[in-house]
Amino acid sequence: MNSQSFSWLSFLHVVFTIKFLVLLQSLDASSSSAEFYKTCGNTFSCGDTITQIGYPFRRQTDPAYCGHPNLVLSCDGRSNATTIDIMSTTYRVLRIDQATHTMRIVREDLMAGPCPQEMVNTTLDYSLFDYASSYTNFTFLYGCPASNIPGLSLTPCGSSGYSGVYVFPGTQGPGKCNASVIVPVLLGVDGGGGTENTTRTLNQVVQQGFEVRWKIDGKSCSDCTESKGRCGYDVGTNQTSCFCPDAPYISDTCTMLRGMRLNAFYFLTFKS
Repeated sequence: MNSQSFSWLSFLHVVFTIKFLVLLQSLDASSSSAEFYKTCGNTFSCGDTITQIGYPFRRQTDPAYCGHPNLVLSCDGRSNATTIDIMSTTYRVLRIDQATHTMRIVREDLMAGPCPQEMVNTTLDYSLFDYASSYTNFTFLYGCPASNIPGLSLTPCGSSGYSGVYVFPGTQGPGKCNASVIVPVLLGVDGGGGTENTTRTLNQVVQQGFEVRWKIDGKSCSDCTESKGRCGYDVGTNQTSCFCPDAPYISDTCTMLRGMRLNAFYFLTFKS
């Protein structure tokens, strides 16, 4: 093969390589997908306790693709209180540990007093959460005949609409009472699992909250961030996505993309 033919083939190779890269970018990354990396670089902070929280959580103001749809954090700027909604119930977030995938939460309606204000049981979304530590249940019984709950004293309940409730250690249906609400509390805290019925002690126990562990796969996100990408959420596949700073912008990791670009550079530089 003469030098003129070789040069022509080299030229064709360069042309096809450039077209391939342009096609790859146009197929896999639109102008909107290029924004994913930029817009998902924010973390959530609220006050001094909940700081620099990233994926799988997202801020309420972030786009939906920046975090799991059921792990949206909100911040009350006046009180620096962080909240999250789980199964239509609002919880105060007391602590988040991203290393262990755990957080401590307490029902928001318990922060104003010792008794739940909403007549619904505490329920987790078990497709997303598990209890992360030992706990016990307390049952709050509303509107009970005094003779129906022997051995338990009436606890003042503030603005719940009832003059008082009975607090039963364990899980109990309403029976002859008007309503019952089940609340989990941590074992091992002062009063946890005990039968003390003073308002102060009950406040201390229920406002300690309980711990949950989220089930989102952390390895996919770790692989992404190690490759200099940013984690996001694909609502179509219900899986973690990796957003990259360069085309094609969305992949499992950004390492493969850098390798492709280096290979293309090698062919363009040394094979032409």
